Amino acid sequence: MKLTNKATLISGGASGIGRAIAEVFLEAGASVVISDINAPMLEQAVKELSSLGKVQGVVGDVRSMADAAKMVERTVELYGAIDVLVCNAGITSVMPIEQLEEDEWDAVLSTNVKGMYTLIKSAIPHMKAQGGGKIVTLGSEMGIVTVPESPAYCASKGAVIMFTKSIAIDLIRYNIRVNSLCPGITRTPLLQAEVDNSLNPEKTAAEQASWAPIMRVADPHEIAQGALFLASDESSFAVGSCLVLDGGFTAK
Repeated sequence: MKLTNKATLISGGASGIGRAIAEVFLEAGASVVISDINAPMLEQAVKELSSLGKVQGVVGDVRSMADAAKMVERTVELYGAIDVLVCNAGITSVMPIEQLEEDEWDAVLSTNVKGMYTLIKSAIPHMKAQGGGKIVTLGSEMGIVTVPESPAYCASKGAVIMFTKSIAIDLIRYNIRVNSLCPGITRTPLLQAEVDNSLNPEKTAAEQASWAPIMRVADPHEIAQGALFLASDESSFAVGSCLVLDGGFTAK
């Protein structure tokens, strides 16, 4: 699968799954802009990824329409187009509703859902003008099934999936294909921190590994391959689809 010279914007691209997507896309030939709210982490990521191909960084908050527009405009300014948009930026929440504060609810829904709206709304005029494009949203297995004490996160990822389907049928007439990638448990820095900070790291790691029937945690690059498929011409008949890479979790 190739993305030769495809101008690509990846939000939340400084770490975790977003960073892995950037690596895989660069290796596939894409010209990449990664955005992130964490400026030092973004600078380091750009420095380390630069050996793989054309990559630039833009600091910003996807919850801001102005920042989202800046990310899109910078991509077009650098590469003359925005062929692929990967809406990856997101945050998690593990908190029962009785203890879930309004600020946390707002932060999760604003980042995970509004943060896709701002980027996609900003990118659509450019994609229409250039004759099409690909948009990949990051959902989750938690948008399909639920676990205890995660109402904000599950609500946000369920919204992402339905948002994706809705705009997919509106935008396909302009040759803009929109699909969602739904990962399962993945070895991100956040997940690793849970292990490192736990009272019994070995037990915590084993619990994480037993989450899905495959009996291990995904590597971010495995998830990134799904994004590559959805962003490439090989997925040409996928419109409003939800590609689930969860090691069998939702199947059980």
